Amino acid sequence: MDPKYPVRGPVGDGGFVLSRDGPPTVEELSNEQMLRIVRSTCSDLEVNTLVWKCLGYRFDSETETWDNAGVFPKWRESHPTPPDFVGMRRVYSRDIDRPCLEANQALVRSIPMEHKQSLKTHLKPLGWGGYKYRELTPNMTRRAQCANWLIFYREELFGYTIEELTERRRLRREAEMAAAEAKKRAEGRDDGHVEVEEWKPPVKEVY
Repeated sequence: MDPKYPVRGPVGDGGFVLSRDGPPTVEELSNEQMLRIVRSTCSDLEVNTLVWKCLGYRFDSETETWDNAGVFPKWRESHPTPPDFVGMRRVYSRDIDRPCLEANQALVRSIPMEHKQSLKTHLKPLGWGGYKYRELTPNMTRRAQCANWLIFYREELFGYTIEELTERRRLRREAEMAAAEAKKRAEGRDDGHVEVEEWKPPVKEVY
């Protein structure tokens, strides 16, 4: 309930490797960290803080605020300040929880389909077999979704600038168009219609 909790609450004090300052690190994004998130052995604030850092928010200790200058542009437009992804207040009434739910859903939509099952792939070797349905709570579900996004970020976005990611996306789309054109020619079609790519479930990119 303390409005200063997001900027003053303890992080990195109980075995979860995390600093509010600076960009995310390799240690902060390890599979062991993801395991702590899904097993709820770190705080909701620590989960949020790590996601905020990966989205590009940077903490200013002097003003005790989160700067958004380095946030992915599309995300910064809709979330100029870092949102609560897990529901730290644990109050699930519509008026209180709706912003948290919508922020979490937006994060999940940004994960490409091929990365939707990353938790099972990366955490099974560490002994995590997933949740049992009857045990699930909103908090546990959102923690898992945050961890899944963090693994996607680590595997695909970590270490690249926004400009580099934008160029990678452009090159990927050009390759898809070229492949579609080659397919059309191989099939002997010349009707002026080019299928750019096969339909895929919509993914809202964060950058």
